[in-house]
Amino acid sequence: MNKIKIINLIKSPHILLLLLLPIVRSFFVVPNFSDETIYINMAKALKEGLLPYKDFFYAHPPFQLLLLFPAAATGNFLFTKIYISIIGLICTFLTYLISKKIFDEKTAFISMLFFLIFPGFIIFGNSAMGTFESLLLFLLSFHFLLKDKPLLSAILMSISFFTRYLVLLLIPFVLIYLFLYKKKSLKYFLIYFIFISFGLFLAIYSLFGFNFIRDTVIYHFGRNIKSSLGLSNWIWQYLSLGFFTNFISIISLTFGYFKKDYKLMLFSVYPPFYDITILLLFKQVIYHYFAFALPFVAISFGRAFSQSKFIDLKIFLILILLLSFITNFKSLLYYFDKNKNLVFDEIVNYTLEHTQKDDLIFGEPRSINYISFITNRKIALNYFDSDLKHLSFEGLEKVAEEVKKAKPKIIVADENYYGIFYKYFEDEYEKVKEWNEPEYYQIVLMKRKE
Repeated sequence: MNKIKIINLIKSPHILLLLLLPIVRSFFVVPNFSDETIYINMAKALKEGLLPYKDFFYAHPPFQLLLLFPAAATGNFLFTKIYISIIGLICTFLTYLISKKIFDEKTAFISMLFFLIFPGFIIFGNSAMGTFESLLLFLLSFHFLLKDKPLLSAILMSISFFTRYLVLLLIPFVLIYLFLYKKKSLKYFLIYFIFISFGLFLAIYSLFGFNFIRDTVIYHFGRNIKSSLGLSNWIWQYLSLGFFTNFISIISLTFGYFKKDYKLMLFSVYPPFYDITILLLFKQVIYHYFAFALPFVAISFGRAFSQSKFIDLKIFLILILLLSFITNFKSLLYYFDKNKNLVFDEIVNYTLEHTQKDDLIFGEPRSINYISFITNRKIALNYFDSDLKHLSFEGLEKVAEEVKKAKPKIIVADENYYGIFYKYFEDEYEKVKEWNEPEYYQIVLMKRKE
């Protein structure tokens, strides 16, 4: 497929519409119980002079908040979602450029199409979870590495690492690729990356002190890595998408083996390795943790599909993609279904009607941060991350006493929150309303007694 054909395809109305979909969908996505509201509200708090690790707990390295700040500082949720969608869209385009450089334009184009329409991207591609913000920098780094610019690549890779530590699991892929195909760049990239990363660490540590280590390292070792995963109860959250990406990887790996396409084999074998590491070492099952490997899956799919002369293989790959849509259709609808998420607007309206601008609010973090972001009400003691896992890390009784002294006007609790935390407040708060959406959430709104 030559360059003129590619340009004509991209200019076609159907492809342009497909490329615009990540942005267009932002106008229809509704707030939901996702961690992104926490990060967006934290980024907005930077505008007020609050700093992570010093003024509030933040479990990740600092660059995600800096990347979100330009949009979050506006206080406009829709604009922020569009901004994040553009980041996701750039990730798909960088996947195209990388695939084109390593393989060919046909492979690159199919890889980009797969990336755009895969349910994992449709669901998480415009979510401010740190994944695509970090992935953007990683893909830029790898792109410049292919252009023999190891210094620029190392700078971007270091910033990506200090956006999300999980990028560290992608770096072995980069080193293996350099060792096999660009040995001259390997030494320079590795030296630059180590020195720049160490310099960034010293700079961050000098700004934030030991709290940076406590929040971003010790917390995860204490609450995630040492915790029990409970695979039998939660593995379905991973398999809803991971089953299909692994199937694609295995098929692409097999095809690459018989075709002796070693680059395809490298791209195909890495996603399962990454997934297993996340499952067993970091005890995570929610798919946005696994989306870091999505560009590798997309390139594997694009290469196998474009190079195979077997119509049966192509049909099989398409069927896998279609099945991923069918099995995730309910989840896809949930992120666009305003009726299932009316609780957000209703609590926002209640907050605006029954609180003053100086009143404090507190509670379940995904809802309370959205309410804070929209209404400009402050969260008590800057507990943006008020997840029970974090509160337990700080000491549940200690936090409860601090919050009671702060006297928030309203508290929002989910089922777990209500069952564990409410006992500390039952004498001072009363239930206002309860929302129950089976399989999704159970939320209780409480107000301070007069």
